[in-house]
Parts: sequence; structure tokens; C-alpha cells
Amino acid sequence: MSFAASAAPAGQAGGFHRITFTGKASEYFGIWIVNVLLTIITLGIYSAWAKVRRNRYFYGNTVLLGRSFEYHAKGLQILIGRLIVLGAFIALNVIATLVPILVLLPTLVVLIALPWLVAKGLRFSARVTSYRNVRFDFVGGAGGAFKAFILG
Repeated sequence: MSFAASAAPAGQAGGFHRITFTGKASEYFGIWIVNVLLTIITLGIYSAWAKVRRNRYFYGNTVLLGRSFEYHAKGLQILIGRLIVLGAFIALNVIATLVPILVLLPTLVVLIALPWLVAKGLRFSARVTSYRNVRFDFVGGAGGAFKAFILG
């Protein structure tokens, strides 16, 4: 599998360079089956580390100009984010059970905060990705995310 990229090395006027994927289905199957089994055994807790393993495999096998991408996130970072979302979901359900009319307020807050959450998620994904030891960044804000996701 290959994709065209317009990135040119320093000193070169431009042109297209192919992004290639060097992984094999049999390699990924081994990673996938271990991830699934450990996720089941740990009742889903391992899924954060499974995501890290999966992304490291895919990024590490995606090659541009002879160099692969790298994924630097830690499983604990992802687990903490998921626990925050789970806690908010549980709180929302408790509120909905106790006082059903109040469930509209947190839902409205989540909808208003959605562009900010999307921008933060994209920034996290970019910051834990690197190519040639240079980390990416995402400088878009909630306003741009609002235009793209709500208005667009």
C-alpha cells in the first residue's frame, strides 16, 4: 500500500514521494490477538495499552523517504482520558435517573464543549506522533473545530 506525499527533503525543489507501509498481516494478527485476549482478561483496562501497541506498529511500518513515523503515547495517558469520559458518562446517567429533566443541562454542556474536545483530541494525537525525531503539533482551536464539525 502506498500513498503520495508532497513532502520534499531539504535542498530539493519538490515533487512527490511515496508513503509505503511495510507491515505484514501475519505480524499484525499476532499483535491483534494478544491485544484482544489481554483486553478481555483485564475487563477492558488493557485496551489503552492495546491502542498504543497497535499505533506503534502502524506508525513504525509507515515509511516516508526511508524513515518511519513514531508514536509516543503511553497507555496510562490514554487510560486516564478514558476514565474521565467514563466518569462523566456515569455521572450523566445518575443525574438522568434521579432528576430526568436535569440531563438536558450536561448534554447541552457536552455539545457546546464538543469543538474544544475535538481540538484537544487532535492536538494530543499530533503531539504523540513524530517523524525524523520532530514531533507534530496541532494549533487549531475550538473556533475552527466549531466551524468544521458543527457548521460544516
